[in-house]
Amino acid sequence: RRFDDYVQALERAKVVLDVERRKDIILHDARDLAFARGLELVEDEGLLEEVAGLVEWPVVLVGSFEEAFLDIPAEAIRATIRANQKCFVLRETGSDTLAPAFILVSNLIASDGGLAITGGNERVVRARLSDAKFFWETDKAISLEDRLPKLDSIVFHEKLGTQGERVKRIASLARGIAPNIGADVQLASRGAQLAKADLVTEMVGEFPELQGLMGRKYAALQGEHPSVCAAVEEHYKP
Repeated sequence: RRFDDYVQALERAKVVLDVERRKDIILHDARDLAFARGLELVEDEGLLEEVAGLVEWPVVLVGSFEEAFLDIPAEAIRATIRANQKCFVLRETGSDTLAPAFILVSNLIASDGGLAITGGNERVVRARLSDAKFFWETDKAISLEDRLPKLDSIVFHEKLGTQGERVKRIASLARGIAPNIGADVQLASRGAQLAKADLVTEMVGEFPELQGLMGRKYAALQGEHPSVCAAVEEHYKP
């Protein structure tokens, strides 16, 4: 007879109609569960919006994984857990250090308190993190400079040539602009030369959103100048 009756009838059938209310339930329950474990939720508005659209009756649970996986860069862990399982990561309170735990959102109240659902998610997360760890270790074995020839086989644009040709243009521009703004010509050129090299890494191949960021990490690992490392990441930002 009335819209309010419809909302209440759905509630009794375990459906929360209002997406904003579903988001609020997920966010507050996730914060509370994290706090109860002495941790903080790494909030993610885009993921919250997506997960709230995937469930009708949100039930928030906590899963965990082995601490050994924390050797992987935090951004890669977050990308893995976010992309594959639509889960939120947790961090140590007051720091950027990730904790070996994550928040998942179930669509029902399980009779076992969510043990089976949590266990299933943990198995998938471990498998995905194992892949990410393999990518990380594999990528570290090859320098960014040694990856540059591969860019010659990747088409940037049919009228503009390959990524390799693009990198040469960027480096040329960098060398030309640097003297006019008081920048170091060699460092600017080096930053430009390595800027796209991470496009052919395993990690960026799996998680394109990490381009630049992974390049910075690999550049730092191979001992590049800090300003070169920064340029590799930040050239995407404009």
